[in-house]
Amino acid sequence: MVATSPRGRVQRVGHAAVDTVRWTAGAVAAVVLVVGCAITAADAGAAGAGAGAHAGGGPGSPAAFYRTPGPLPQEPPGAIVRSVVIPSAGLLPGGATAYRILYHSQSIAGADIAVSGVVVVPGGTPPPGGFPIVAWAHGTTGLSDQCAPSLGGFASIPSLTAFLDRGMIVAATDYEGLGTPGIHPYLVGQSEAQSVLDSARAARNLAGVTASNQVAVVGYSQGGQAALFAAQIAAAYSPELFVAGAVAAAPVTSLDEFVPATPSSEHDPDAVYALMALDAWSRAYGNLPLSSVLTGTLVRQAPAIASRCIDALAATYDTADAGRLFRSGWESDPGVRTDAARNRPGQAPTSTPVLVVEGTKDKVTPYRVVTDFVAADLCRSQHDTVQYDSIAGTDHGGVFATAAPQILRWVTQRLSGAAPPDTCEVR
Repeated sequence: MVATSPRGRVQRVGHAAVDTVRWTAGAVAAVVLVVGCAITAADAGAAGAGAGAHAGGGPGSPAAFYRTPGPLPQEPPGAIVRSVVIPSAGLLPGGATAYRILYHSQSIAGADIAVSGVVVVPGGTPPPGGFPIVAWAHGTTGLSDQCAPSLGGFASIPSLTAFLDRGMIVAATDYEGLGTPGIHPYLVGQSEAQSVLDSARAARNLAGVTASNQVAVVGYSQGGQAALFAAQIAAAYSPELFVAGAVAAAPVTSLDEFVPATPSSEHDPDAVYALMALDAWSRAYGNLPLSSVLTGTLVRQAPAIASRCIDALAATYDTADAGRLFRSGWESDPGVRTDAARNRPGQAPTSTPVLVVEGTKDKVTPYRVVTDFVAADLCRSQHDTVQYDSIAGTDHGGVFATAAPQILRWVTQRLSGAAPPDTCEVR
């Protein structure tokens, strides 16, 4: 069910939590499970079937569920717009209940918006103070509404059963603009972090007194960037939440990781991420005309970039010559530099301990780049409390599965109040 491409990427059918993901409107029943989740592909199909057929827009259809009320009644971030139980088909631990939710959050401009996601509440009696919350931040899926992970129910949340078995609520956001109206501000850290933290607020509103204010943020790739930004802004943005820790697995730390050499006849399998970011930033900030960074052919194809999920985009652009995609020197464009700088994590000390996990053979978010970021930004500059774990011989697609046991252990320790380890050498 899982194969490694010649470029070293993990390829999957249907939706996954890794960066090489495709989600199509009719693919719910064909979902294939992500790394680290204890549900099989067949099980995931049954879980997705609980969402109903995606086609159609009747009152009971998923399309209707994601439709934002107009006008959206003003409510605080985390307030529930609507929720519906996702039939578990026996795939969740006893007593656990999964919900598809629509909740209030904020856009990067501060506007009240609706964001979609999933919340799964464990069964049993909550501990004093309520169940703690794990806020899951997913990896790249695409820019289109059809790429929203919650369309597949809970099947794409890694280590879900393990978290539930330990008495943790799991909240999984789709991020701003995936599934719901508006653009998805891809690799815009502030937007991602707000969606993640507000999903924890939504989980508390949904579960009531059975949920505590203790939260651990866990993210992978794009979600790793989201986790780092959430650690930066949590104290100011969501002061009522006690964010006990943040996990960033193979995090995106800079757009520079995805800069191909131009002009060039070389194929760059990571160029698609730069294309998505440039398209999203152009629409989110309005300071970056695509004609200044992309070739005329790509500018004309921009609507397709925003309407496809990642596997389809990768199939189209992975083998394209970089010189036919990007204008020479695009990475030095003032708009690109401004937007890249504001979306680089490590701009302010974190208010919570951080675990960063990175594979030594990761070529998507390169090991050297992430290692230098941890040492220079988190440790030496910000004096954050960081545990940095390098996973020998592991690439981008395999890092979460390989590190899942230590991620689970670290999260459990943070939520139990144990003193966090710190591997920073310079204080």
